[in-house]
Amino acid sequence: MSQISVLFVDDEEDIRTSFRVRFRQQFDIHLAADGVAALDILRRRNEINVVVTDIRMPTMSGLEMIKRAREVDPDMGFIVVSGHGDTDDVVDALRLGARNFIRKPYSFAELEEAITLESRRYLLILEERKRRQVEQATEQFMVGVQGMTYLLPNDLDWVNPFAFRLVAVMEAVGICDATHRSNIGLALIEIISNAIEHGNLAINGPEKRALKAMGEKAYRDELARRAAMEPYQHRKVKINATIDGQTAIVRIEDDGDGFDYNNLPDPTNPENLFLSSGRGILLACSFIDEVNFSGRGNVVTLVHHRPRSA
Repeated sequence: MSQISVLFVDDEEDIRTSFRVRFRQQFDIHLAADGVAALDILRRRNEINVVVTDIRMPTMSGLEMIKRAREVDPDMGFIVVSGHGDTDDVVDALRLGARNFIRKPYSFAELEEAITLESRRYLLILEERKRRQVEQATEQFMVGVQGMTYLLPNDLDWVNPFAFRLVAVMEAVGICDATHRSNIGLALIEIISNAIEHGNLAINGPEKRALKAMGEKAYRDELARRAAMEPYQHRKVKINATIDGQTAIVRIEDDGDGFDYNNLPDPTNPENLFLSSGRGILLACSFIDEVNFSGRGNVVTLVHHRPRSA
């Protein structure tokens, strides 16, 4: 992966200095003391792919900065750093386009993982954007698809390209636009990844956290090990999509044992965003109009409607 370029926004000089000292060997770092300065840097430096921002700052808040920065680059990756009293602000930040958040006090290891993940997402989105420019000439005539069906292997490397393939169709028929395509894509990525990791490969929350603590390689190695053994190796994720000019319906089914979806955290309670597990589903609920579970918990149906303003 190319050099990760990070804009770190915080009104406390000591925190900005600590960030620079800790990460100057890993990342290309830019610093800003408030939202106004951050916007100025984003307009001048197009190499930045991740913004880490506090919410409450003088002159211009993190929320206002995210809103305006999305006008500069709608696909920019944002990580929100929040205090315990910022729960409602975090929800607003997610709706504005932030795709990750960390609660204070955080560890540098946690922050590094979030930056690396968000940078990877952003670079994949840029690759998708370039590919889309080639396809747009023909997709301007698309009015919808009926029963698009895929059987995905248990390989996370296929998740992002497939998710943004669906997003491309949704954008072509007007279900989403450039401002919202990244969030719709993230919702699909989270649910499909859950189907592979927790569904087909039966990795539970504590196991995933323990493996992630050992590093991304340890986690990927365990995924590959399980994908090659019984009873997991023949399991697939079946995805069926029907998309027209008004509604997109995507049904995602795994071959796992399922779970009791009646015990999912309440997505209407913002505090649940800070739980150590279940974030993916809660994020999907933030970005998709309807997220419905059925069967034994191994079937998720996502329904998203064309914006009324369209």
